[in-house]
Amino acid sequence: MVVAIISLIVAIGGTAIALPGKKTVGRGDLRDGSVGARSLGRAVLDHTKVLASTDAVAGDGAFAQIEGTIRCPSKAPFAFDPSIGNMGPEAFELRRNSLANRWGGPGGYRFIVSTDQGPDVGYAMKLNCLPAR
Repeated sequence: MVVAIISLIVAIGGTAIALPGKKTVGRGDLRDGSVGARSLGRAVLDHTKVLASTDAVAGDGAFAQIEGTIRCPSKAPFAFDPSIGNMGPEAFELRRNSLANRWGGPGGYRFIVSTDQGPDVGYAMKLNCLPAR
């Protein structure tokens, strides 16, 4: 048991000691050109599209299901962190499906919302997008 604990401590601490900085990964720790702003490009944050409600009357107990899709632009085709906003107490998200981009990763999302908030309501579909490498 003592040997196992010592080997565990050495295994965990060995990679941390290999870094020259203190609990950080800096430019000197990576090969040139492996990761950086040029490699990643510029992310598109808070890409938003409005999903309009089709519910005829607010608060009548008859919920309408609405469907909307949002895709990342071609300059940043990888979608992450999807959300839908402006939900009141009479609305909820039924389903969220990812839509594949040409590399098979998430390039957008399809939302299905059930609502009884009336016709004058819109829901903000949001996601962040990363560029292709």
